[in-house]
Order: sequence, then structure tokens, then C-alpha cells
Amino acid sequence: MTVAPGRRASRWGSTSPLPFVASGIAAVVTQVVVARLPHTPWLEVDAVVGFGLCLLPVAWSMWVLCSRPVSTLLLVLAGVAALGVALALAWRGWLTVAVPFQVAAAAGLGTLLARQVAAAWWLAAFAGVAILADAWSVFAGPTRQVVEHAPRVLDYVLVHFSPLGGPLAGLGLGMSDLVFLALFLAGSRALGLKVRVGYAAMLGSFVVTVMLAVWWKPAVPALPLLSLAFLAVNIPAWATMVRRRWRGGSGRGGAAT
Repeated sequence: MTVAPGRRASRWGSTSPLPFVASGIAAVVTQVVVARLPHTPWLEVDAVVGFGLCLLPVAWSMWVLCSRPVSTLLLVLAGVAALGVALALAWRGWLTVAVPFQVAAAAGLGTLLARQVAAAWWLAAFAGVAILADAWSVFAGPTRQVVEHAPRVLDYVLVHFSPLGGPLAGLGLGMSDLVFLALFLAGSRALGLKVRVGYAAMLGSFVVTVMLAVWWKPAVPALPLLSLAFLAVNIPAWATMVRRRWRGGSGRGGAAT
């Protein structure tokens, strides 16, 4: 961090925990406020509007956490601690209070994964795998089994959101969905892909997923639309990579690469 001569570093600087603390408090308060707002005559509208409002401070937390210049060791320790607190709160039934800790754990794991990515095309490969794996898990695999036979487990693996007018924690988004959100956000920042537009598109994909869940099928995988949003926003980057690889292969007389 560079500080101009004669000026003190702002307390809201890049290493300050205050933005995360503020966004975490905002996430809890927003859920409580949304649950107490008057609802509409349509449950589907209540769900989508409530989810969208509650998603805003969560998105702020994720943005802040994925922007921190934190050492890998501290990231691991903080992520494990946040996950432990989140699980303890979920066990106690305090699902709303657990949200900021779940976000912190997911952001930590996603950022750690992003630090292992050496090239942007790795992220594209992760996105492709996520589309297939999440769709299979929700419609035919382990997620479906949990929903049908052990729904109590969902309290530990879902980040809960309040619909408009309540109840508290009436909607859920998988922690794995936030892990991939953090992976794509941190990876985009590190590898020169579109960060702000991509992040907005991925957040929008969550809202579309919730719309599908309330109007079509209760359990809908979020990673397919999240991954498609990430891939679509960065189409120019993928096209550039393909052209460079094609030209490189042509320059070597068509030698295998």
C-alpha cells in the first residue's frame, strides 16, 4: 500500500477488517429487516425480492474478502475458524447469524483455489466441470439424496436468505456456489479477466436461479448459470486465447502442442 508523504493511512485501507465487519453486520441486519417488511400477495415475488435485497450485503462481503492482500496461512486459518463458527451457529439454529461466517469461509476457500490457477483457461475448465457436476448432483446425485432423505443437513451447507415478509432463513444458496463465485472473482482479478462486469453477471445469475426455483422446481443448481455468466462475459478473452494458440500452432508448421 502506498501512502502519500505527510498523510496517514486511512483506517479503511486495504488491510483493515472494518469493511468486512460492516458488511457482515449489514448481512444480518438486512435479513432481519427484510423478514419484517410487508409482503406482497405473491409468494414468488416475495422470495425473489427478499433474496435480491439480502444478496446485496453478501455480495459486498465477498467483494471485500476477495480483494484483501492476505497471506495464504492467514487465509487458511481465518477460513477454518469462520467455518467452525458457522457450523456451530447452524447447530444452534442461528442460521441468519451464521451467514457472514459462511461467506467468509467460502471466500477464503475460493481465493485459495484461485491462487493455484496458473492460466485463465483453467477457470474456463472449472466452469465447464461445475456445470455438469452441479446439475447431476442436484437432479440425480448426492444433493438430491440429502434434500429427500436428510433435509436437516441443509442447515449446515446452505447460506440462508429471508424472503420479503419472512420467515427468517426461508431461502437457501449452497456454500459451494459462493466458493465458485469467489474462485471466479479472485481468478478474474488475478488473470486480467473482466472483474466488475463479470461479478455483476454472476450475481444476476443467482437471482435468475432463485426465480427458476420458485416458479419451476424447488431445487435448482446454481452453478450452471453462474458458470455460464462467467464464461459469457469473458467470451472476448477466450476468443483471443484460441486465436493466439491457433497462430502459435500454425507458426510451428502445425506441430502438436
